[in-house]
Amino acid sequence: MSDKKGATFDKVDWANRDQIIMAWPTYVQEQIALSRAKNISKTIDIEPFHMRAPLSDRYLLKDSQLRLEAGKRYCLLGDAGSGKSTLFEELARGQIKNFPKHLHVHHCKELELSDSAKSVIETVVQSHEFRNILIACEDKLKSLVSTSTPSSPIEDLKSNLQFVQMYMTRINAATAYERASKMLRVLGFDEEGQKKSTNALSGGLRMRVALCAAFFIEADLLLLDEPTNHLDFPSVLWLENRLRSYKSSFIMVCHDRHMLQNVCGSVILLEDQKISYHNLGFSEYEKKREKIQKQKADDIEKFLMKYRTIDYSSPLAKEKAEKKAWMETWHARQVLLAGKFTFPDPEPLKYDDPSISPLDIPLVAVKDVTFTYKEETGIWIFKDPINITVKANTRMGVMGPNGAGKSTFLKLLTDKLKPTCGDIIRHPIATVAYFAQHHVQDLDLTLTPMEYMITQFPEVKKSGLLRSHLAKVGIIGDKGDSRMQNLSAGLRSCVCFAKITYICPHLLIMDEPTNFLDLESIDSLILATNKYHGALLLVSHNRLFLNKCATQYLSIVPGRFEVFSDLKNCERATYQFIEEMEAGKKVGVQGLVAKNPSADALNSVRAEEKRKRVEAEKAMQEGVLSISSISSSSSITSQQSFVIKKIDDKENKENKEKKEEKGKIPDGNLVGRKCTAIWTADGGKYSAVILKVISDEEVQVSFTGYNETAVVKLKDVVFKERASAPAKAVSQANRRESHGGSHGGQSHNHSSYGQKHQSRQGGQRQQRQSRQGGQGYRAKGRTGSEIQ
Repeated sequence: MSDKKGATFDKVDWANRDQIIMAWPTYVQEQIALSRAKNISKTIDIEPFHMRAPLSDRYLLKDSQLRLEAGKRYCLLGDAGSGKSTLFEELARGQIKNFPKHLHVHHCKELELSDSAKSVIETVVQSHEFRNILIACEDKLKSLVSTSTPSSPIEDLKSNLQFVQMYMTRINAATAYERASKMLRVLGFDEEGQKKSTNALSGGLRMRVALCAAFFIEADLLLLDEPTNHLDFPSVLWLENRLRSYKSSFIMVCHDRHMLQNVCGSVILLEDQKISYHNLGFSEYEKKREKIQKQKADDIEKFLMKYRTIDYSSPLAKEKAEKKAWMETWHARQVLLAGKFTFPDPEPLKYDDPSISPLDIPLVAVKDVTFTYKEETGIWIFKDPINITVKANTRMGVMGPNGAGKSTFLKLLTDKLKPTCGDIIRHPIATVAYFAQHHVQDLDLTLTPMEYMITQFPEVKKSGLLRSHLAKVGIIGDKGDSRMQNLSAGLRSCVCFAKITYICPHLLIMDEPTNFLDLESIDSLILATNKYHGALLLVSHNRLFLNKCATQYLSIVPGRFEVFSDLKNCERATYQFIEEMEAGKKVGVQGLVAKNPSADALNSVRAEEKRKRVEAEKAMQEGVLSISSISSSSSITSQQSFVIKKIDDKENKENKEKKEEKGKIPDGNLVGRKCTAIWTADGGKYSAVILKVISDEEVQVSFTGYNETAVVKLKDVVFKERASAPAKAVSQANRRESHGGSHGGQSHNHSSYGQKHQSRQGGQRQQRQSRQGGQGYRAKGRTGSEIQ
């Protein structure tokens, strides 16, 4: 038996409580030792504080002070390579001298792919090391108590078992799975999603699991390293809400300005091998820092002018040298930020048709493309054919929930994936540069940045050109000759940018490029992107970045692929809660992710429902009358559940003939009618509401609770009621559906005109049709009212 870290319990004397405690985490042991003391401080104050770069004698921090107050919310700032990630690693591993041992520190970062990946819920629950050890102790003590002999110290064993169970109660060990499942449901994982391997998840979903684990552990000091990386917009808002209510301290490295402004009350800056602390919000700090930096530069310039000539033996000589070095570094930094990530002009393109201007030359044309990773699963990324043309002047931002197909779409454009059906036509000589979301997977971390660039551009004979280009993106000094496994994630990103910017592409595709970049580097990237003259496709959850760099916006959600001319309308089409907020409805932050789930989660629901339908149909064919096997599967939320309402032919034949008569369309207004309709993703029938009559043969429907529309054949629509329902908004139809339909057979219309009159007529028509034995009438030439 061993704990998470592999420490065995084989030599533990289970009758000795002290030996049991020695097997527990260090922070718990220290808390027990200090339990009799009063007012145990959770403030960290270490001075002097030194920190070296990994595998180097170079100091990142020297003669500084590490001071963290209890209950404070810090944001950690610093240039790439200044030591942010190293500081987090040393805090998490407990390698800092004089660090309080009774504090529990948890480092939250994106889950990595693993050969022994657990399920989602097991990953969250087993992230609590102390709980794992307590369960192991409890099992061992129970076993010893049950198999005790007269010579066994039975009383000591029972006492220690009670002691262990007392601590299990303190950390709510018994409700661990319930609490973890509740958090995961809020994050969009239903029962099937919680059973999935973490390796099967997209980067954004793996980050959700890591965040769920972090809040499940409830550490004294939470370290968040770029927590918004790969998260979609609803997930970012959910995270913001959780951090606002976090009871203990946290330090966050983040490139999202809105997040920093909304949750952080203090700033820690790593600069010039020192740590400085600023007890003010991020917005105020940015204003203050700009003034301080300018004032400091002006003061140093005056000092250097005053002491242009000075004796090297003078006490001021050392001060002058330090100020001069700071000034040179400051000027170099301003030049670097102004020219970072710059692109040369792309080579002019030629096109066979002289009537097409150079800006309208098509670079990539997507024609009727569908795609699935495995067709036999029935789960499609793009079930309906997609069409889009990327021209030389295209500057398009791409939005969508995690797992909806954004990265898949980009990989189709770059020929990394082949379409299942359809064609992708590329310009024969146009060059494409692709900055991948998980760019580190494409890097050989055993190489140095210089070695990597040489392998990418073997035709470049002068290595100085490559070194100079690396310097433009911030890889300067010995960083260019350090193994990339020793560089920070931000510097690795800069190496990838060096690769894609050395030769300017005609089409630049960037998938979450702001991940791991510091704020000033993001500002530089925005500036460089706006100066870039080629075509641009940009996937980002950073709305400021999208708004400043794109002129068109593509929304990719399950079942929909649309282009918009402005960001606001694209957001409204992409995320359901935007419409609710604009309508003045109260939107709970905890429901944001659940109301805007990923395609993975939606496909999980649909696949489970399809499986249960197949089982139910098989059971009915075999003469099984029980309908328990076709109960609807659990979904993301009750609003998003597709309710499967199938009635056994033998037991409910009469009701089925009255309520579901295929191909016979009831008389009256069709718009607003409840029905079941085919969802093209899996061919199954689900609850829906008719929105619009397209023709005598087709209608447009909205699937109840999913906010997804489709055009279906009228002959395939099966109506649930005989009564005609007046036109109403989809949200009203959804509410009526969730409350079990109309009351007393009458239709409740809340439109602004003819409410009572239409309601009475609808109820009278329903009663007449019910008396006619449920016989419907085919509606020909009817258009009905339209709901836009």
